Amino acid sequence: MKKNGFTLIEVLIAMAIVAIIGVASAQVVSSVIDSDQASQKADKRITLLQRTYQTIQRDMLQMATRSVRVNGGKPQKRYIFAGENVLESDEDGIVFTRKGWRNPAQMFPRSNLQGVGYRVRDGKLERLHFLYPDQAAGVEPEVTTLIEGVTGFKIEYFDAKKWQKEWQKPTLPKGIALDITTEAFGDIRWQFLVPGGPVAQTAQGGNP
Repeated sequence: MKKNGFTLIEVLIAMAIVAIIGVASAQVVSSVIDSDQASQKADKRITLLQRTYQTIQRDMLQMATRSVRVNGGKPQKRYIFAGENVLESDEDGIVFTRKGWRNPAQMFPRSNLQGVGYRVRDGKLERLHFLYPDQAAGVEPEVTTLIEGVTGFKIEYFDAKKWQKEWQKPTLPKGIALDITTEAFGDIRWQFLVPGGPVAQTAQGGNP
C-alpha cells in the first residue's frame, strides 16, 4: 500500500508560517511589555507630581506671618523673601516660615516653626528646610529633590484681585501661584491659598 507524506515544499511552507506567527507573537509580547513599562513609568511620574503638590500645598497652607532670615543675615521686613536667584536658584526661589512642624511632647530642641524654601538647581525642583527658622550663617539646609526635568519655575502672588510678578509688601498675599515647566508634563500652574496667622517673633529653640 502506498503511503502519502508531506512534500519538501509543504514542510518549508509550514515552517515559514510557524516562523511568521512566532515573530508576530514575539512583537505583540514585546509591545505589551513596553507599554506596561511605559505605563508604570508614567504612573510613577504622576504619583511623584501629586506628592510634590501635596508637599507644597501643606507648606503654603501653614505659612506664618513671621519675618524670615536668610543665611544668617538680618531679619527681613517681610514674611516672604523671593525672586530670581534666591537660595542660589537657577530660576525663581522663595523662603518663608511655616507653622505646624510636629514636635511631639517637645522631644526635640526646637519649636514647631520651620524655615522652608523652594528652588530649582540643575533641573531639579528642591525643597529646603532648616532646623531653626532663624538659621545661623553657613548652616546648610536639608535638601529634598521633589521632581526632576524642570526647565522653568516662576512665582506669582495674588492680592488686590490680581496676580503680581513680585511681592515686596510686609504682609502675606492671599494666594501664591507656581508656574512650573517640566520635560515630562510641559507647563503646569499650581495655585495655593495662603491663610497666614500671627506668631511670636522669637521661637523656642531658635537662634536669636
